[in-house]
Amino acid sequence: MEVWITRQEEKHRRYLPGILLESFLIFLVNGVGTFALLHTLIPSVNGIPFLVSVTVTALLCGFLLGLREHLVAAVFSLSAASGICLTVFSGALLNGFLSLWNQLADVLGKKAGIYLTIYQIKESGNANGELAVLIFLGIVCGLLGFLILKLRLYVLLLLFAAVLPVVLTKTGLLPDTRLCLGFYAGILLELNYMTKNKGGKSGTAFDVSAFCAGALGLLLVSAAGGGFLQNLVPKNDYQDSKLVASAKEEALNGLLRLRYKGQKANSLPDGNLKQMGSWSASSDTALEVTMEQPSSLYLRGFVGSVYDGSSWESISTEKAYEEKDLFYWLHKDGFYGEDQLQNARNLIQDDSLSSEKGIISIKNKIASSKYLYTPYELTDLPEGYTGENAQADSTLNARGLFGKRTYRFSSLGNLVSDFTTLGAKVYQTLTAGNSTRDGSTDAVSSYRSQESYYNTFVYQEDTALPASLKTLFQTELGDGGNRDEGHTDYYTAIIRIRSYLEKNMTYSSQTDVFSEEGDFTENFLTTSKIGHSVHFATAAALMFRYYGIPARYVEGYLITPQDIEGKQAGDTIKIPGTNGHAWTEIYVDGLGWIPLEMTPSYYGVMEEANLKTGLEAKGKLAASIPETESQPPVEEDIRTNFSLKLALFGIEKFLLLFLIVFDTFMFLFILAVVFLRAFTNRKRRKCFASQDAKLAVRAMAGYARVLYEHGAQYSDETTLLYEEVTKIGQKAAFSPHPVSASERHDTASCIRHLKKELKASANWYDRWIMKYIERLY
Repeated sequence: MEVWITRQEEKHRRYLPGILLESFLIFLVNGVGTFALLHTLIPSVNGIPFLVSVTVTALLCGFLLGLREHLVAAVFSLSAASGICLTVFSGALLNGFLSLWNQLADVLGKKAGIYLTIYQIKESGNANGELAVLIFLGIVCGLLGFLILKLRLYVLLLLFAAVLPVVLTKTGLLPDTRLCLGFYAGILLELNYMTKNKGGKSGTAFDVSAFCAGALGLLLVSAAGGGFLQNLVPKNDYQDSKLVASAKEEALNGLLRLRYKGQKANSLPDGNLKQMGSWSASSDTALEVTMEQPSSLYLRGFVGSVYDGSSWESISTEKAYEEKDLFYWLHKDGFYGEDQLQNARNLIQDDSLSSEKGIISIKNKIASSKYLYTPYELTDLPEGYTGENAQADSTLNARGLFGKRTYRFSSLGNLVSDFTTLGAKVYQTLTAGNSTRDGSTDAVSSYRSQESYYNTFVYQEDTALPASLKTLFQTELGDGGNRDEGHTDYYTAIIRIRSYLEKNMTYSSQTDVFSEEGDFTENFLTTSKIGHSVHFATAAALMFRYYGIPARYVEGYLITPQDIEGKQAGDTIKIPGTNGHAWTEIYVDGLGWIPLEMTPSYYGVMEEANLKTGLEAKGKLAASIPETESQPPVEEDIRTNFSLKLALFGIEKFLLLFLIVFDTFMFLFILAVVFLRAFTNRKRRKCFASQDAKLAVRAMAGYARVLYEHGAQYSDETTLLYEEVTKIGQKAAFSPHPVSASERHDTASCIRHLKKELKASANWYDRWIMKYIERLY
């Protein structure tokens, strides 16, 4: 009995450091990591109860695994206690969970455009409920962390490490730096521990001390590197550095290009105006389009609603989330801004206007796969894009990590070329309350109501104009009218803007990148006065806003009358990268969004509406796309890629600093390994040569066990010798009888045999690990 108790005490003393170490790793990875995620998404969350429950669960799991004799009873008791707690506190847990869920849904809706259901809950008791949920979540994280560590689930660990970067990318929220450092330090340490502790058992005191020594060296090197970088590039200077910001922006844009483009179809900038230089395009096929009714169409991709002087951006997810109730009811009734034109078409009776639906299939070859390219005449959105969305009925962003390359939808034929006729008849129908083609007056009333709500939203969001441009336009265009009395009539606005751009601006596909401070449009109108479709579409959209007319900037592709010439139903229409184009769209009251060509060199490329029907114009013209014409390359101006050069310089500086820190770390790491190896070997030799035969045999038997576990197969002679040495080691550890000289000799001989066969059978990597990392020989 006394011997058994002694063995149990020795066993517990041996594995206690390992249990504590494993609990600490679980605390760092699953505790700190999960709390960093929770704190990022829900800043008000209390981390203390969560972290405590993770730690207690990890310790409890470690001790229960050590007490194998009582494991079944302990697990049964824990299960029963957990079931009772869940039953008693189920109401508080549910209330707390829903409270945290609503906070999470609110953040994801505003920051990532992910709309989750928000539930009605009782306000009382939310704090206690959230506390109970955090404790319960901590228990789950502790159990999961213990399983990952013991079962060495590397994939789950690495996937968990990728969660924070994904959240940062989707939401733009920055997690707490200290929590991130602790989390990723824990990831590295746990990976190292899982690689070293292949048996899945808790480490011995010696293993833990060696591991802690290595971890301490890593922390010292990290602290030294951090201090070095802090002195070299102070935090405030780093955050304010335009160089770093430029490098960061260039890296992000490079990632987006890698995700969505593959090949460069053309130089459309996705709204980033200050990256836009000379127009360039590939003659390779960008889109392959198949139509049941071949028609000349505008295919819009990126739609810019918000202008900040250097770029166009889609409406922010936060603003879209504020309007989610509006769009929920609009979409529930089938009203979408993307297919409003066909809804308006259904209100009137006119057989001369396109009315027959047809399926259009698009295969994206080399165009940006970030967007779905769809016409203004959509009858239904592509599958999966109905319901609430974060684009507020503007840009149709493709889903998936690399976007979407193949899709289909239903559409009418060309209505844009007849928008003046359509608009006039829709206006008459809405004001007179006439019935639709199906004889329904309810449809007219419903459309009138829905359009009025959407109209209000559009005027709020798409008439914003910087004060500096308002002053400039007043000088250049004259009086824009009194906005309180409504917008300028469409005809007057179109004629004035076109006349101004034709008279004062010069079209050219060869332009410099505007990388200086100041407004892009102001520079185009007052300084350079040279640009292509991106410049003209931007300036025109803002000028329409000056006249009180909602307008947006659009990038997409043109299916011209020349492209469909001679094509039959089902024929493949190849749209080259040169058909990429930027244009302006305006919102016509009661009708919806209409594309307008404001680049003089593009007049007549597409079928143009007869503006004499209500607006007066020149009618339809025909011409080739000027940007498809090859032009000799011009010599690069020193300013052309200034921002890119700055970004590259910033990246070079960062790489230099990274190499310095990395080299320092490797040097200190090698020194630490050499020191630890020498210290371990000296301590081992000292134990082996001890005058105390029992101490020497115990040390040699433990060393033989470690060597034996590294091998897969041994000879029969060596296996028998090892089994005998195991008995000798147990005798030296637990028996009061002395150890003979021959037993000590046999133990040393076993070590020599194990080393010899282990070196012969192990590959170079295992030999390197055993010699330089685990210091076995």
